[in-house]
Amino acid sequence: MRRLTVPFACSLLLAASPFVHAKSACMIEGQVLGQMINECTETDLPASDEASQPQCNSSLPGLAEIGGQVSARPVAACPSGAVAVCDSPMNVKARIYYYKRNAKQIAGIKQACEMQRGQWVKP
Repeated sequence: MRRLTVPFACSLLLAASPFVHAKSACMIEGQVLGQMINECTETDLPASDEASQPQCNSSLPGLAEIGGQVSARPVAACPSGAVAVCDSPMNVKARIYYYKRNAKQIAGIKQACEMQRGQWVKP
């Protein structure tokens, strides 16, 4: 179960940061505990590019210690093709789009989303 919730936790770290106050998106890609990560966090709240870009222009801290290497980069909007979306986790006005996941991974991420009071959406 730990493997399935690590990607969700990575997204929450980014969503809970000051980046969440920007009207933009952040693509997160890499690997954690042998599992590929390919997701995008998107928000609707306005803020300057200067406030959002530092939060989404580097590797996410703390992941190397648990066997991960994930990078984050700003994008204009999350790309289409997500297999699922977690809307408003932890009551944060953000959406986390998940790409390239199998059914078992999606089931674990869905459970983590719902435990964080997020709404699970199939696009």
